[in-house]
Amino acid sequence: MAQVVSSTSQRARRIVFSGTFNAGAKMSVDAGKVRIDQEGRIAKIVPIVDQILFSGTRAVETGQEVTYVTERCVLKLTPEGLLLSEIAPDIDTRKDILDQARTPLKVSDELRVVDARLFRPEPIGLRP
Repeated sequence: MAQVVSSTSQRARRIVFSGTFNAGAKMSVDAGKVRIDQEGRIAKIVPIVDQILFSGTRAVETGQEVTYVTERCVLKLTPEGLLLSEIAPDIDTRKDILDQARTPLKVSDELRVVDARLFRPEPIGLRP
C-alpha cells in the first residue's frame, strides 16, 4: 500500500484536526451538556487505517504539535501515543471515550472539562 502524505501538513509547526469521534453517532446538547443518544457504528480512533494522509509517527519525530478535536474530547499526539486532555461536559470518560476507541488512549493527569459555554447557543463573548 502506498503512503500518501500532505507536504503542507508535514511542514506546519502545529496541526489541529477536527471531526467526530465515531461516525454515525447521534448526539444532543442541552444546557451546555453533551449527551450521546446513540453510539456510532464506525470507530475512527483505530490502530490501523486503509490510507495514510498524515503520518503521526513523522509528526512526533519532527516535533510537530498535533491536536485532534472531536465533539466529545480533545486528544494530543505524544511520543507515547494519544493523550486524552479534555472532555466535553457530561461525557463519561470510560464509557464514551476509552471504551469507544479501538486503540489505547492515555488519560492526562490534568484532564479538564471543556467550558460548557462552547455547547450553548448564546455568544460567549470572545473578542478578536
